[in-house]
Amino acid sequence: MSAEPLRIDVTGPVGLVEIRRPDRRNAIDSATATLLVEAVARLDADPAVTAIVLCGQGGDLSSGADMAEPAPDPADVPWRRTPHARLLRAVRTSALPVVAAVEGWALGLGVGLVGASTYAVAGSSARFGLPEAQFGFFPMGAAPNAVRRVRPDVVLRWALTGRRFDAAEAAAHGLVTDVVPAGEALTAARELAAELGSAPRHVVTAGMAWLREWAGHAVGPLDDWSEENMTFAEPSPGE
Repeated sequence: MSAEPLRIDVTGPVGLVEIRRPDRRNAIDSATATLLVEAVARLDADPAVTAIVLCGQGGDLSSGADMAEPAPDPADVPWRRTPHARLLRAVRTSALPVVAAVEGWALGLGVGLVGASTYAVAGSSARFGLPEAQFGFFPMGAAPNAVRRVRPDVVLRWALTGRRFDAAEAAAHGLVTDVVPAGEALTAARELAAELGSAPRHVVTAGMAWLREWAGHAVGPLDDWSEENMTFAEPSPGE
């Protein structure tokens, strides 16, 4: 696979997936989303890999979906079939633990990736936000993934205000599971992934199946509802 816009590296039992679009603050376009889905599937299928680390090159995890690309029309392509929706689904349903390493910005879809990951390690200078409201829509893609670890009313406040918040606040509400000194998120994420993957692979995959079963009961219906109601359209007069 080409080193751009994605890099995959396997070291021991840990597979690393690095988003490499630093000139766009690692914004994810459809092509990159498709490559990410393929990368997760490839590592899931590798019998030597027992955990995955997801990170971004150049100081940001991801500034979200690439706004330079036209938004899909759900009337033509249902949200759940878009590359971005498939990406979030691939991360949250991976057969292996996915540890997100968060430095710099994680916005919109980036927050969705943090929530979809099994664990998230953030550098102390990391910043988060759900800015979709300023573009005229609710973050139906990112919010259900964040709700996997964060109270719904907290996610709603983040979504409606669009304000940016720091790693300490993200940890206080459970969006991130670990906070480390700035610049050390990737190292800490690798260490955590190695620890998680130290069990036999069949034990790891059984544990992840157990977690997916819980999520299916707890927030699975919300995932379905959100995907069905995703829209980027301007409201009709009077709505």
